[in-house]
This record gives sequence, C-alpha cells and structure tokens, in this order.
Amino acid sequence: MIQSYKKQPHLSNKYDVIVIGSGIGSLTAATLLAKSGKKVLILERHYTAGGFTHIFKRKNYEWDVGIHYIGEVQRPNSAIKKLFDYITDKKLQWADMGEVYDRVIIGDKTYDFVKGVTNFKAQIKAYFPEEGPAIDRYVDLVFQANKAMGKFYINKTLPQWVSRFLGLS
Repeated sequence: MIQSYKKQPHLSNKYDVIVIGSGIGSLTAATLLAKSGKKVLILERHYTAGGFTHIFKRKNYEWDVGIHYIGEVQRPNSAIKKLFDYITDKKLQWADMGEVYDRVIIGDKTYDFVKGVTNFKAQIKAYFPEEGPAIDRYVDLVFQANKAMGKFYINKTLPQWVSRFLGLS
C-alpha cells in the first residue's frame, strides 16, 4: 500500500527493514523481503515511486530516463519473466510496444526501430544497404553479449569456490 507520510504521520514505528528510495532495485528488494515475511517501509522523496522507470515530457518531446525496454518477458520460461511473475504475483501485464518501438530523428532523417530481429535487420539494412554484413555481425554480437551476461551474473552471485567448480570463473 502506498501512502504519503505527510498525510499519514502515525505510521507504525516498527519495521524489519527501511528502504530509502523507490527505484526498481529498491522496489524489487522490498517486495522480496515482504514476501519472506519482513515488515518493510519504503521512503521516497519524489511524488511518484519508480525511480528511473519514469519518463518525462517537455513540449512535444519525451525521454526515458532509465530502463525503457525489457527483453524476454514474453518467453514463459525466461528468468526475467519468472522474476517479474514472482514479485508481482503474475499481475504485471506487458503492453506491446507496437511495430515501431523506437524512432531516432537526426536532422531531417528518421530511423524506425521495428519489432523482431529479422524485421529490425531488414529495416536497418534498408537505411544502410552497404553495411549489411556489419549489421549482421552487430546483431550477432548483441546476442553473444546477452548470452554471456547470464554466465557473468550467475558467477557474481555464487561463492568463488562454486564458480570455479562449475567452470564459471
């Protein structure tokens, strides 16, 4: 439950954990602690919880100040999907971003980033036809880096001797 402390000055004074800030990491940690039975208080000075999950608008422009895409949430068995399902009790619904999920405007040129790897590569190659092999290599490297990140982060969470035993370090 979200309450303004200014409007509710008589909140309980007994908490197991007090979290300062309401960014996505803080909210995740607080949720995991609460699900394990801890009484958690989150303090946030901004009028909206969420930290860098916000956008802001000025005139006719919009900026994402932090996270703005989360991949693999559509895959039922992906780790990120399972994490979001757990912390939200499967209540989080993902909105489709549409065929064009991002648009870059440089001078008088517009570049649309389109959904789907095959579609994305075809669109970028249409903008830069002479760069086809480089675009293919770039996309391959992005997937390689993504795959390597899983091993990297697992390695960081395990004790060093376990990482060595599993051949991760």
